[in-house]
Amino acid sequence: MEKESLHFSYMILLLTIVASHSLASTQPRCHEDERSALLEFKTTFFTKKHMCCYNFFSRAPVEQAKIESWNASTGKTQSDCCSWAGVECDKVSGHVIGLDLSCSCLSGKVNSNTSIFRLLRLRSLNLAFNDFNCQIPAAIGNLGSLRDLNFSSSNFTGHIPYSLSNLTRLVNLELSENWLIGTIRPLENLTLLTDVDLTGNSLNGVIPSSFGNMSKLEYLSLFDNQFGGEIPSSFGHLSHLKVLLLISNSLTGEIPSSLGNLVQLESLQLGRNKLIGRIPSSLGNLVQLTRLGLLENQLVGEIPLSFGNLLELNYLALYSNQLSGEIPSSLGRLTQLEYFYLDSNQFQGEIPSTIFQLQSLTNLHLNSNNLSGTVNLDAFSEAKNLRSLVLSSNKLSLIVETNITHQYIYLGLGSCNLNSFPEFLQVQDNLQELDLSYNNIYGQVPEWFLNVSTEKLNYLNLSGNFLTSFALDPWKKLVTVDLGFNKLQGSHYFISNNRLSGGISPLICNLSSIQLIDFSDNNLTGSIPQCLSNLSGTLEVMSLHSNNFIGKIPNLNANFCMLIQIDLSYNKLQGPLPRSLRNCNNLEFLNFGNNHITDVFLSWLGSLLSLKVLILRCNGFHGLIKEQADKIEFPMLQIVDLSQNIFSGSLPSGYFKRWTAMKVSETNPSSYIGHPIAFYPGSTFDYSMSVIAKGIQMNYSKIQGYLTLIDLSSNNFSGVIPESIGNLKQLELLNLSNNILSGPLPPFLANLTNLEELDLSQNQLSGEIPLELTQLTSLEVFNVSYNRLTGPIPQSWQFATFENNSYKGNSGLCGNPLSRKCGDLKASPPSSPTSEEDQDSGSAVELDWKIVCMGYASGLVNGVALGNYLIKRRAQRLVKNFGRRKQRQRR
Repeated sequence: MEKESLHFSYMILLLTIVASHSLASTQPRCHEDERSALLEFKTTFFTKKHMCCYNFFSRAPVEQAKIESWNASTGKTQSDCCSWAGVECDKVSGHVIGLDLSCSCLSGKVNSNTSIFRLLRLRSLNLAFNDFNCQIPAAIGNLGSLRDLNFSSSNFTGHIPYSLSNLTRLVNLELSENWLIGTIRPLENLTLLTDVDLTGNSLNGVIPSSFGNMSKLEYLSLFDNQFGGEIPSSFGHLSHLKVLLLISNSLTGEIPSSLGNLVQLESLQLGRNKLIGRIPSSLGNLVQLTRLGLLENQLVGEIPLSFGNLLELNYLALYSNQLSGEIPSSLGRLTQLEYFYLDSNQFQGEIPSTIFQLQSLTNLHLNSNNLSGTVNLDAFSEAKNLRSLVLSSNKLSLIVETNITHQYIYLGLGSCNLNSFPEFLQVQDNLQELDLSYNNIYGQVPEWFLNVSTEKLNYLNLSGNFLTSFALDPWKKLVTVDLGFNKLQGSHYFISNNRLSGGISPLICNLSSIQLIDFSDNNLTGSIPQCLSNLSGTLEVMSLHSNNFIGKIPNLNANFCMLIQIDLSYNKLQGPLPRSLRNCNNLEFLNFGNNHITDVFLSWLGSLLSLKVLILRCNGFHGLIKEQADKIEFPMLQIVDLSQNIFSGSLPSGYFKRWTAMKVSETNPSSYIGHPIAFYPGSTFDYSMSVIAKGIQMNYSKIQGYLTLIDLSSNNFSGVIPESIGNLKQLELLNLSNNILSGPLPPFLANLTNLEELDLSQNQLSGEIPLELTQLTSLEVFNVSYNRLTGPIPQSWQFATFENNSYKGNSGLCGNPLSRKCGDLKASPPSSPTSEEDQDSGSAVELDWKIVCMGYASGLVNGVALGNYLIKRRAQRLVKNFGRRKQRQRR
């Protein structure tokens, strides 16, 4: 019986092997036309030899030039395209149904003639992580069988082709991290979609309400685009939606209460938009929610009490809004919460005791609110996993016990009414960030503090106390240090707004990881240490302005420069600019104003493609402003101040043609130009500057992202005003005064519709004031005084508001606000200024602005006041001299 059973089993095995072999022998091979199409595709593109793809999970480069394995050989294995890497065939028909060429190092253009669009039975096409640098071809609409399409991170540009709407069977669509623009209307008819990822493009327009008809949608990411308008209330119909990511757009209006219908939702991210109004209480219905981000909007009102129902919530970020009221104690029910961010709002009252009991908490940020009361720091130790605690900038009084052993990584205790350095810091060996700013800590730093987390501390803020001395030598990994607004004296470094004197210690060069240096507004002297150039591989911000540094500016590291901001203004630095600046490709802000620098204009600065602010005012720059041969000139520049130098020749018309940032408006009117502070989310090092605007010295402690200005005043520019300047339609301030410009006042200046100040005074402009300039309805300051203008002054719109000072010194002008009526003028044109007049006014101008520069360069506080006074005196003296000449003529 056993033998029969064994024999039967053997027969079954043999039959299985035979059947398997028979099936394999009948497996259809790929079709010749499809094989040819694939081989043609291979010849169309080339593969890069360097690393072209990165595996973020294994953190290792991936190089899979899959098409290199495709072989035109006639051998059975090689010629069967179904066996090729990245190719999938239908097991019955043998047709190619899947093509995965992701991370294949491909480079070249995909167009409608590309052979893969002949593979009409494709169900899956993945070209992610390659380099095509072209538009998505319209031929994509021919692949009507597609269910999965992935073109992510492959440098596709232009609009989403409307032919995409033909792919009615499409289920998964991934077009993230490309350069796509325009609207997403082609997706409206794709009702079978379950996953849509358009992250990281430049798509705009409104989100179509018809998205609400995609009833099968489970994942939708429009993160990091330029969408505007309101969130469609029809999203409330997407009953299967689990993830909704609308972060970093320009969405407006209120959060639709209909989103509370999405009971399957697990992640809702609406941060970094312009949403207003209250948070709808209906969001408390989303009981499956694990992540909720409403950060950086303009939301008001209280946190809904219904949020206490979100028991699965792991991440809650409401920071940087205008939320108010008390923090609901019901949030203490969210026992799964790990990341809890309520900072930068207007919350008041005490911190609920229930918050201290959230055992899963790892990050708790309550800083920058109006919270009050007395808090015992030891109470937070109940949250055993808490590693980041930030309470700074409230109205709290903190009790700190000496026996706290809880270990922190990030600790913010600024403005907590501390009178001394908390002794529990002695056992904090893992601290990376520490903020004790704006407390009442007096005197010297205790010796034990210099041993706190010496191996890991990279951010330290002790500003706004009453410290008298400090040393930074123990912390070798410091990235950012702020000791500003203390009582420090003697010779130190990294400290703004103190009373420091002496030179910069060369010990600073030992801080090999430093990213930000701010010595500004002190009384430091001597030369800038040459060894600072060794830090340019890590240093991103170098602010030394308003001191008394002398000597030449050191050269920077010739091999690597990470600097984003350099501000050496208001010192006594000499010599030329360092040529090594051309290596600093990340530079956004460059200010060498108010020094004693002598140099020509360095045209290669125009190749710094990120440069937004260039200030060289009040120096000895001279000669012509020449253009680069390659015509890449300051594409991001929006603020340029070259005033009070000795530049000559014509105005740089070629530059005006290519200053693109002055032609396009800033998309976020509430933004500022600054640099994020490392390891301190939400904080920035704000760029600041001083300019002459609207006739007075204006100090910008923050620079608005939309501000655009050109100041070329007080030089020796000659010739006519070039027409190319009329293309800079976003320009707000234009100052060409105190030069030798001639020719007519051009009517094309009327194109500058955002202009608030136009100063063309102290030149040799002639002719009439064009009526077209009355279209400048934003104009607040208009000055054409001391030129050779003639004819009637326009009287409409803004011109009816300008006073006599705007026109004085033009003997041929008439009409209001001048006392000279137009009928009183003789037909003959006004005579040219006499040599006495020209010499008198010119010397006054030259003397006065040089004195102003001297005041700035010496760091005097009264330099601004002196400058304003001299400007007024100059105008008064010119009027007085003009009056005397008229009297002599009458005699």
